[in-house]
Amino acid sequence: MMNDSLGKQNRYEITFAGHLDERWQTWFEDFTISHTADGRTVLTGPIRDQAALHGVLKKINNLGLTLISVNPVNP
Repeated sequence: MMNDSLGKQNRYEITFAGHLDERWQTWFEDFTISHTADGRTVLTGPIRDQAALHGVLKKINNLGLTLISVNPVNP
């Protein structure tokens, strides 16, 4: 979601089950891919609006990954 008064993008942390290989970085170009010790992948990056958020979630779904959480990250 975009902050209209400042024109800034919100940052999100999207977590899903499994370890996504770094070769998928091109699919999630603006995101940092990190892994947790308990077998999860965390994508962190900017999302300009709700349509873009749904696009990222669709990519995750198309890969057959299990979504765990979607959280905005404070700047």
